[in-house]
Amino acid sequence: RTSQMDLGVAVVPAYTRTPATLAMAAASVSQAMPGRSFTLGIGSSSETIVSGWHGLSFDRPLTRVVETVQAVRAGLNGDGGFSGSTVNMTRFRLAASPAGPVPIFIGALRPGMLAAAGAHADGVCLNLMPPSVVTRQLEAVRRGAAEAGRELPADFGVMARLQTIVTEDVDLAHQYLREQILGPYLAQPVYNQFLSWMGYPEEAAAIASGWLARDRNAVANAIHSRLIADLALVGSAAAVRRRLEEFAAVGLTVAALMVLAPSRATVEETLRVLAP
Repeated sequence: RTSQMDLGVAVVPAYTRTPATLAMAAASVSQAMPGRSFTLGIGSSSETIVSGWHGLSFDRPLTRVVETVQAVRAGLNGDGGFSGSTVNMTRFRLAASPAGPVPIFIGALRPGMLAAAGAHADGVCLNLMPPSVVTRQLEAVRRGAAEAGRELPADFGVMARLQTIVTEDVDLAHQYLREQILGPYLAQPVYNQFLSWMGYPEEAAAIASGWLARDRNAVANAIHSRLIADLALVGSAAAVRRRLEEFAAVGLTVAALMVLAPSRATVEETLRVLAP
C-alpha cells in the first residue's frame, strides 16, 4: 500500500521459524517493495512463547540468535548453507533474491545479546526501557563490536518499540498499562531480569513473586507510576514529543510507536501529531 516507506519487523523469534523460512519470507516481502529496505529483526523471544506456545526447547538463546542471523544472512546472500551448533542449513537457494536491502537487526535487552548485536547485526531492537538505559545498552553494543574486531558502521540502526498513549488522563493510562501490558511482560523471566538489571531489583522481585502467587494486585502494586513513566510514553502530545526527543538524543534512530488507542482514527491522528 506504500510507495516510499521502508518497512521492518521486530522481532521474530529465532526458534519458531527456520533460517530458510526466515530468508524466504524476507525475500518475499522485499520482492513486493522493490528497491526499498526491509529490516528483519530476530530475537530470542521468551520461554513462555517458545516453550509454552510452541512446545520447543528454549535452549542456548544467545547462540541460537547469533547462528540464526548468520544462517539467514547466508541464505539471503545465496551462500546456500550454514553449519552451527544450534542451526544447520544445507543446499538452500532462494528462487528469487531480495529486490532491495535486507538489514538484519538483533532484539536485545542485556549485555550479552547487546554485544552480539554489535558483533553480528546491522542494528539492534530495544524494548521497555528509559533513555538512560539506552545509553548503557549502546555501550554494550559498542563493546561487542570492538571485541569482535568490528568497526560499528555509521548507519548501525537503533530502534525501539515504545508503548505510547497520548492523553490528559495519565492515571487511567497508567492503570491500563499496569494491568494489560507491563504486568504480563515484566513477569516473564527475561524481562523480569532485565527490569532488575535496569535498576529496579525490588520491583522485579515483587512482580515475580506476585505473578507466581497469581496475585494480580501484588503485581499491579509493584508497577508504580515512576516505573511506568520510565518505560512508556504517556501524557499530552507535547510531553510525549519531549520524551521522543530524549530518546533521539541518546542514539535511537527509529521509534516504533505502539500507539494504544480505542480506534484506528485515534491511532492515525496520534501518529500525525507526533510525526517529526
